[in-house]
Amino acid sequence: MISEKEAAWAIPPQGWVRDYIEHAVLQTTSPLGYHLATALAVLATTCPTDYGMRYAGTMRPNFYALLVGRSGEDQKSTALGIGRDILFAAAPTLIGEHPGSWEGLVDSLSRQPSQVLVYSEFGKFLSQAQKGYFEPLKALMTDLWDATPQQRAKANGQSIRVDNPRLSIMAACSLPYLERHTEAHDWSGGFMGRWAVIYARRERTDPDPVGDPSRIPELAAGLVARATLPQAAVCLGLDAQAKAMWDEWYYEVERRPFPDMISGAKTRAPTIARKVAMLYAWDFGAATGSAPFHVGLDVLEPALRFAELHLRSIAGLADKLAEHPEAVTRRTVLESIPDTGATLGQVLRTTKMKRRGVSEILDALVLDGSITRASLAGGDAFFERQVTKAL
Repeated sequence: MISEKEAAWAIPPQGWVRDYIEHAVLQTTSPLGYHLATALAVLATTCPTDYGMRYAGTMRPNFYALLVGRSGEDQKSTALGIGRDILFAAAPTLIGEHPGSWEGLVDSLSRQPSQVLVYSEFGKFLSQAQKGYFEPLKALMTDLWDATPQQRAKANGQSIRVDNPRLSIMAACSLPYLERHTEAHDWSGGFMGRWAVIYARRERTDPDPVGDPSRIPELAAGLVARATLPQAAVCLGLDAQAKAMWDEWYYEVERRPFPDMISGAKTRAPTIARKVAMLYAWDFGAATGSAPFHVGLDVLEPALRFAELHLRSIAGLADKLAEHPEAVTRRTVLESIPDTGATLGQVLRTTKMKRRGVSEILDALVLDGSITRASLAGGDAFFERQVTKAL
């Protein structure tokens, strides 16, 4: 989990993203890190399709941002809404509709190759994907993070091809949904490893958050100015100073110990950092000019700071994400028992699970010492938590 102080440390010193954050903090008390990730996802939709950098192939600056926090408490959806509203004021066609299938997403990208999908309740998507309904769509989104060309055949024998898809996504998810509907393979090498994750908790308060819309026209105009540029300058990679900073950071991250479950998120952190560096070059660097350019410290340093927010968020989530469905169920039963204890009936009402499954889990928790069991007058079983153990 990241703090407001850590998020403030990562804000770039100039540019549209900084202006956006200065506006957003006046509208809501959402964590600062949420606004930073949202701004990057919005900005990514304005990049020309020819904009890229050589990094393990050709890398594009489309961006997946995931805001994680408490349901209702941390105002994740509110933070997303600020970015969506400004993009709607600037270029509403860049906001995509939620696809109902992978075919629908390919069709949508064939009409609008650069777009952003906004999921204020991403837990619902993850739930449907886990049940199999959205699994093909999740697989396609995984491919689209790399901006790979897509094609599908239609029933009439024709085909639809998207040569330069530039899909960005900004989503919000509460921690219980993330735990319940993602599995180890999603984080170690799959879908979740591609997201820039910001896990934060609201620290600021405001008794009268009426907001200040005065900067919306200015921010919308900034997006329009970028979205209407026909092409970007050619990026030649890192300059010498940036290369030295990059190498030092890269090898330091490589040496950090991370749980196996989130190893994929760690592995892709450098790519996320490069994507953010490209976005900052598009925001206030040399990418909007006409001459070929090298990425310098001015855009790389704030990009690495954002990557650190992502890594700290992932590390904070690691001990809360169960590695398999059985561990999720076990955690649910254990957390249903308050410090004052609970009867079997109370546990069943809280978890809304079947009696047989709950009884088996309670027996296992008694055996490993996580809880104790006593008998009340009348024969009801009563359970109390002991020392909390890793699940």
